Amino acid sequence: MTEHKDIDSCNSAQLLERAYALKSPRQALALYHDWASTYDKHLEEGLQYIGPAEIAGLLAEALEDRTALVLDVGCGTGLVGEYLAAHGFSAIDGLDFSPQMLAVAAQKTLYRELIKANLNGDLDLPDQIYDAAISCGTFTHGHVGAGALDEILRLLKPGGVFACTIHRDIWHEAGFATRISQLSAGGTIALDRILERPFFRGQVATARCCLLRKL
Repeated sequence: MTEHKDIDSCNSAQLLERAYALKSPRQALALYHDWASTYDKHLEEGLQYIGPAEIAGLLAEALEDRTALVLDVGCGTGLVGEYLAAHGFSAIDGLDFSPQMLAVAAQKTLYRELIKANLNGDLDLPDQIYDAAISCGTFTHGHVGAGALDEILRLLKPGGVFACTIHRDIWHEAGFATRISQLSAGGTIALDRILERPFFRGQVATARCCLLRKL
């Protein structure tokens, strides 16, 4: 049985369980290689994924300028981009490490530019080029660690905001609680808000929706 057929044989809940069982970015890349074409259907229709709407709303409340240049970090198929566009944001770049997910995002024509890059390493992008950044579902099991925060903040202009979800299960385990505390204590960021929200409608709150402001 091929991996693609294996994906096709899974229902939405089973695919989410597989995503949460990932142990490394390499495993994540393999999963999204075949999941990209049906990802939106599984997440939005099958599981009622409300995380993108929540985090886009948080950024929209914090950032009045709808012409601001926003980086969608771990943009995947562009679910967050759709909600940003609905809020009136008109200049959005997307960044993801899966070419298959980026190909789906490209079909939506939401993004000014799509960037293939791995958040677990250095990004080949200039300092302080974005007014804001946003991320949903990227800081979760087997994906990206807290070290990526520094690289994302490097890309933000002073005063820039970063709205992101961090899965509750990795808040301490992957070092996010420690790194955010260090960045705040060191005067790099202000933690403007942190909200407990569900990723999926009707489920418990496992998303920590954070609004960081670069000082």
